[in-house]
Amino acid sequence: MAEGVLFSIVEEIIKKLGTLAAQDVALWWGLKDQLRKLNDTVTKIKAMIPDAEARKQNHEIEDWLKKLQEAVYDVEDVLDNFSTQVLRKQLTSGIGVSREVCASFSRSNKFVYGLRMVHKVKALRERLDGIETESRGFNFDFRDDERAFLTTVREQTTSPEPEVLVGRESDIVAVKTFLLNSNEEDAVPVISIVGTGGLGKTTLAQHAFNDEQVDKHFDEKRWVSVSGSLDVRKILKGFVESDSDQLEILKNEIKNKFGGKRFLLVLDDVRDGEDNSLDGEDSSLDGKKWGRLMKLMKLFQSDDDYVPRTRIMVTTRSHVIAKLTSTKAPHVLEGLSVDESWNIFRRNAFCQGQESELVDEKIIKEEIVGRCRGVPLVIKAIASLMSFKDRALCTKVDSGRNRIRDSTRHVSLDMELNFPQQIRIPLPSAKRLRTLILQSVEWDEGTWESICQDFKRLRVLVLPNLTIRKVSPLIEKLKHLRYLDLSNNHMEALPYSITNLVNLQVLKLNGCKNLKELPRDINKLINLRHLDLGLCRSLEYNMPLGIGKLTSLQTLSYFVVAKNNSPISKNIGGLDELSGLNELTIEWEWDDGSDSDTDLYDKMLLSLQPNLNLQELRLIEHGGVSFPSWLSHLSNLVKIRVEKCRRLKHIPPLDEIPSLEVLLIEDMESLEYIDSEGGGGKGVSMFFPSLKKLEIKSCGRLKGWWKKSRDESTIEEELIMLYFPRLSSLSICKCPNLTSMPLFPTLDESLYLKETSSMPLQQTMKMKWPVSSSSSSSSSFIHPLSKLKNLDIGSVGDMESLPEVGLQNLSSLQQLSISGCGRLKSQPLPDQGMHSLQQLSISGCKTLESLRLPDQGMHSLQKLDISNCRELKCLSQSQSRGMMIPYLPSLQELRINDCSEELRRRITRWGVEWRHIKHIPRIVIDGDDIQH
Repeated sequence: MAEGVLFSIVEEIIKKLGTLAAQDVALWWGLKDQLRKLNDTVTKIKAMIPDAEARKQNHEIEDWLKKLQEAVYDVEDVLDNFSTQVLRKQLTSGIGVSREVCASFSRSNKFVYGLRMVHKVKALRERLDGIETESRGFNFDFRDDERAFLTTVREQTTSPEPEVLVGRESDIVAVKTFLLNSNEEDAVPVISIVGTGGLGKTTLAQHAFNDEQVDKHFDEKRWVSVSGSLDVRKILKGFVESDSDQLEILKNEIKNKFGGKRFLLVLDDVRDGEDNSLDGEDSSLDGKKWGRLMKLMKLFQSDDDYVPRTRIMVTTRSHVIAKLTSTKAPHVLEGLSVDESWNIFRRNAFCQGQESELVDEKIIKEEIVGRCRGVPLVIKAIASLMSFKDRALCTKVDSGRNRIRDSTRHVSLDMELNFPQQIRIPLPSAKRLRTLILQSVEWDEGTWESICQDFKRLRVLVLPNLTIRKVSPLIEKLKHLRYLDLSNNHMEALPYSITNLVNLQVLKLNGCKNLKELPRDINKLINLRHLDLGLCRSLEYNMPLGIGKLTSLQTLSYFVVAKNNSPISKNIGGLDELSGLNELTIEWEWDDGSDSDTDLYDKMLLSLQPNLNLQELRLIEHGGVSFPSWLSHLSNLVKIRVEKCRRLKHIPPLDEIPSLEVLLIEDMESLEYIDSEGGGGKGVSMFFPSLKKLEIKSCGRLKGWWKKSRDESTIEEELIMLYFPRLSSLSICKCPNLTSMPLFPTLDESLYLKETSSMPLQQTMKMKWPVSSSSSSSSSFIHPLSKLKNLDIGSVGDMESLPEVGLQNLSSLQQLSISGCGRLKSQPLPDQGMHSLQQLSISGCKTLESLRLPDQGMHSLQKLDISNCRELKCLSQSQSRGMMIPYLPSLQELRINDCSEELRRRITRWGVEWRHIKHIPRIVIDGDDIQH
């Protein structure tokens, strides 16, 4: 299995050998020849691994694989050690260099160290040569693994072999439906698959490209791995295998070869940038350039074609490019769920059924896999670091009597141990340990020495919640470390030696509430991708100078600007240099001083402009009166959270950010309107085109979406016409003055309204929602909120009732809750439409007299809960016939508490309504279970 851990490690070794061989030190120390020979041997072995894995049921081959795996691990360790020393040398200039680095690279020791490395590499090569010689007796099939993407068109008609898809069933159906649909009206229909790096856009496209139905549907297919900007000339030349650069010749050849055929083109990994255009113009991907390609793609149509035969599928990280290229709404790829992520992790880290035997599933699933945010590439990378696929290489210690062998690679300790004495009983011989997870243990500071001295090959070290007060400087000895979790411990600082961990990719310090500062040379951690500082509220100093040099950084969960009334820091800025940064939290410590410092806050934020690739931004307790314009220019933002910015009266326009999916606004006591520029003239397609979740909480002064600088009637009319085109979930809480906002007919998950006005809901229920027909140029109307599943209304003081016609449209509603609505007197529910309702809860509506449930049409209702409605006397529309409760055949639970005495009397066992409710399994009245 080529996806196996052994194969992956061998691939990484080959990459590292190429990198090391190019270093000057390889020439100085005479290593280059040995590295080249080692590379030849490893390449031969790599080609036979897939066949060996497939035949490992043979015990001799299984033993050979184990021997190979041990050797490969040792090769990786030696090369990793060598490359680490080289990298440390490159990062130092003689100042602050650790003793270990100085000792290895001093003039007197350089020759000795180099000679030692030559002997080590030679010994490993000879060891692998012996294993390769032994393999000849098994007659393994060799696999030529030349699968690198080309920058020109692939000649074969299949894409690279796709990986296993997990959690993408609906995505593949959507893409296939587009490709096979014969009713597309566009001349050249295009679908764009868009999402962050590592989500699996290419994998999804590969599965669609290689699908049997798709393969039969199209006469010709081409896969172009762009990996940059689009080179139209190369694409056209690749189609016809032509050497000509003349456009007319290329056009004629394409038309002769492909005209009238069903043709599928995949453009994988399209990015913005420069390439060679046909006519010498600036060739960055823009509308003009894309239009030129689309015009050329029409050559694939024959003159008498009325139905488009060509389909184009684009994968890209950029929502701007997705919007530019796609003829329909781009297909946005989401992160996987935790369960789906765990499924991928298990496939890559364990043998089948092995995880329950070897590790604590909960801590791996929640603390590690859950932090990967559903990105398959990250999950697989972590899984490869923590591979448990060989039972002999992994142990879960649950008793101090366990003895761990020298070959053990991964250990989880989850029992109460008295360190350091007992840890030395089971672990001293496990010198090759790569993963160590300690949880629920009693920590002793002496344990650091045991870990750092005994387990120098560690890649993953997880030490959360252990009351650690100090991190030993010896941690620099763990030079192979990639993942370090010190969350929820008690240290106030980290040793400066931690910056020598140049291979570190993940540093988790979340919840270290006593942590006051970060090492000043943290910029030396050049491979750091995720720095989690969440809840590190004691950080007293500004971020270290040069944090912008961490160019691999993708997550920075907390950014300290200034504290304790300190002036604006000279060190801030540099965030625009972090081109890989995906997530950023900027938080200020609120000062209730005068308004004279507002300009200082605004200048600080202006200087903190991040790079344009940022996807998630949190701004907390900003003390200024405005946000900088750069916020509106972050075109790849997916999530924005603005919280406790107490002087802010408006927010910059965010509605045209094409990728924005989540907008959270909370505790903004001065906010009067969301957008100061007004929304006149904006079409629905341009208004929050990707927004799926919107939450607005505790904004007591918020009056409306836009500042009413023009005629108010015009504003109201525009708002009624304007709506969120993709909104799925909406929550508005403690915004009593918010009476006007864009409508939300597309909600399909939840609507939560508390201590706010019911006017936007009433307007949405009554609106006519136009939807363009795919078969004609006319528009039809569908019912608003017809896909909504959950509706929760609480303490909405202006609501006297919800329109019965509007409720009739809620055909997908499963849960309805109304509470604390003091003006609600009667709420009729429709005879038809609410057939999916399963739970209905009414509470605290003290003036409610009649609920008026229909006699028919609520066959799915399973739970009815009514409390603190003291005037409520009737639950049925048939009150005129003396019936106060309708027959609800599916009801499983009925709760009535603190309602009118008349209603209570009629529903007891001796009441006149008993015959209508006695079939209900559970009946609770005023807290008492009524026995049947």
